[in-house]
Formats: sequence, structure tokens, C-alpha cells
Amino acid sequence: MRFYKILFSLLLMFLIACHREAAPDNLIEEDQFVPLLVDIHLADGYLSTGSQMPDSLSYRGNGLYAAIFKKHHVDSVQFKKSYQYYSVHLEQMGQIYKAVTERLTAKNDSLTKIQNALAIKKSKHVTDSLAKVAKINAAKIDSARKKSLKRDSTTKPKKAVVKKASKNIVDHK
Repeated sequence: MRFYKILFSLLLMFLIACHREAAPDNLIEEDQFVPLLVDIHLADGYLSTGSQMPDSLSYRGNGLYAAIFKKHHVDSVQFKKSYQYYSVHLEQMGQIYKAVTERLTAKNDSLTKIQNALAIKKSKHVTDSLAKVAKINAAKIDSARKKSLKRDSTTKPKKAVVKKASKNIVDHK
């Protein structure tokens, strides 16, 4: 008798485990679930890089998730039930996360392109600025050289030389 009880309980557990859960009434469709998960994962990344203070993390996280749910016209209970449903149905969840990964990769690639373009523009600006500074410094050095060089008396006009010589003669008398 004991053997039959154990066999019956094992058979019952097997049947319960194999039973597919019915889809919830308000199941989020896959094409709506993918952008929702993309936003959720972006929010998770944002929150993980911020302050590690539990109060601020909870405060910012709750508001951020509420805004995401509002954007997608979903509530947290509907999201949780849909996520649980898709977690049991692994093929669908695999397809969903494949699409999520593709979208996140595309966002990352476009962000990388923008960052590279900004870096190139900034380096060009710095190079241009350095060229301008070099020209200004060269002009300053050139003008300083001109000031430091004494004029040769032979290059002065003759009238100025004569006046200076006559002035020196007058001063000696």
C-alpha cells in the first residue's frame, strides 16, 4: 500500500509539473513586451551605476519603474504576471530576450558612433586651438625680437643722424 501512495504522489507531482499554465487575462503581447523590457533593463543599468544608498535607490527606482509602466500603459502586476508566464514558456522568453538584446546592442552601437564623432570633433577643435596658439606665440616672439634688436645707425635717415650729431656737439660745448 505504501508503494502505491508513493507512486501516486510521484505521478501527481509529475502531472502538476507538466501542466502548462494558462495565459493570464491581461498578458502583455511579445511585441509590446520587448520595448518594455528594453526600458526596464536601461533603468536597471542606470540605477546600478548611481548611488548605492538604499533609500535613494528605492526612491529613484520606484519612480523610474512607475514612469516606464506608465509610458507603456502597463501596471506592475500585469508586468509581473506576464514575466512569470513567459518565464515558464522558455521558447517565447528566448525570442523576447533575443529581440531585447538586439535592440540594446543597436542602441549601444549608435551611442558609440555618436561618442566617436564627438571625440573626433573635439580633437579637431583642440588641434585647431593649438595651431592658433602656436601662431599667436610665434607672433609674440617675432615682435619681441624686433623690439630687442637695436637699429643700426646706418639705416637711420641722414637728417636724424645729423640732428643727433649736432645735438651731441652742442651738448659738449
